[in-house]
Amino acid sequence: MNIITATKNYSEEISTLMLADLANPDPRFPSKMIEQFREHAQKENISKEFDNLHLMAFLAIDINKLKGFIVGYEEKSNTVAVIHYIHGETMIIKKILLKHFISECKRRKIAHIRADSFEFMANDALFKEEKFILVKKEKIAKNLELLWYELLNRGPL
Repeated sequence: MNIITATKNYSEEISTLMLADLANPDPRFPSKMIEQFREHAQKENISKEFDNLHLMAFLAIDINKLKGFIVGYEEKSNTVAVIHYIHGETMIIKKILLKHFISECKRRKIAHIRADSFEFMANDALFKEEKFILVKKEKIAKNLELLWYELLNRGPL
């Protein structure tokens, strides 16, 4: 498997994977929120993201097939990156993508990485396992909290 920098050429495949993730959402998610995510996941909207100069996105490719991706943005301060989405066919692929993202942040001398998740999602366990620290909880709905994590990204590559 190869990890490569994402390009606009993969917009349709990224969109397809995101829409599949959103096909059967947990009932705790407000329907309006899911509809906004589905709108954002449309191919033309994904394609527009590649115009953002602060985009940090990587793909896991195996035998010319997209197996996963991670998307984040470097904040204008150049000291913080925010992960917005991780998808992988397996948890191992997600871990590889996350480690690649972290390494790229170290290479760019980005000191903090932020990410969010929900308690019942697999990414929540992934962030905890990779030493992200819970820094904030944000109430989204009656029985739904968004969890914000941060990783202090220092040390050797």
